[in-house]
Amino acid sequence: MRDMQPEAYKIAMVKLNGMYSYCTGGACRHKAILRYFGQTLDKDNCTACDMCLGEMDCMDNSLETAQKILSCVVRIEQRFGGGYTALVLTGSGDKRILENNHDALSTYGLLSGYSKHTVHDWIEQLEGQDYLRKVGDFNVLNVTEKGLQVLKGNETPRLLKPAEKPANVSRVVEDSWEGVDKGLFEVLRKLRTTIARKKGVPAYIVFGDATLRDMARLRPSDHVRLLEVKGIGEKKSRQYGQAVLAAIKDYCHASSIDMDVDGIPL
Repeated sequence: MRDMQPEAYKIAMVKLNGMYSYCTGGACRHKAILRYFGQTLDKDNCTACDMCLGEMDCMDNSLETAQKILSCVVRIEQRFGGGYTALVLTGSGDKRILENNHDALSTYGLLSGYSKHTVHDWIEQLEGQDYLRKVGDFNVLNVTEKGLQVLKGNETPRLLKPAEKPANVSRVVEDSWEGVDKGLFEVLRKLRTTIARKKGVPAYIVFGDATLRDMARLRPSDHVRLLEVKGIGEKKSRQYGQAVLAAIKDYCHASSIDMDVDGIPL
């Protein structure tokens, strides 16, 4: 391919990328084929292919994962491609990321439980469904109007389940419900939604579900005990601590249950 003329090489790469998107994307197959030949389908569901018939194995938390990816694209100012974005999301120590201070972003490492390859595939799937757009010679990612609706929680993309298992085995522990008061978890989940809407950010930016479960398990009564919760640092304690502690205290008093519970042994 490298012996081709520049223009022929460029066309070949566009066609090759189109074939790759067809194989890995989460979009309607009919729509993908038409796009490959420069045509369009005026609907998202053809009601005939494996994607549109729901025969593919999609993730249960596609919305949250898509919001993490799109938020990362926004936070790196829509100036980088899919490969770089995947590195940020998986928490890579790549020199470019450190030089750009992107390791300090709130979206850095949000998908560290998955490989760069898996996250890059999800990025391609979002692009195939028109939530992201590739711009310029370097395929810089931009969030589309449709993608903004995902960030607002008004639309849910399809993201395929990865063939691999998450690399971060500690997620099994984090996802445990042992010792969690489910009533308190729901109270905290609603509080998280309220805070997120006021700040205009996705809910996971405020607290992840694992953090809510740990709060509902430990039921801290003050800021010192709150810092023992997984995912709570000084910054989040200052930002949300007062509201969270008040909600926990009110729930525990109304339910006549103890606060400051010791964590479950690991």
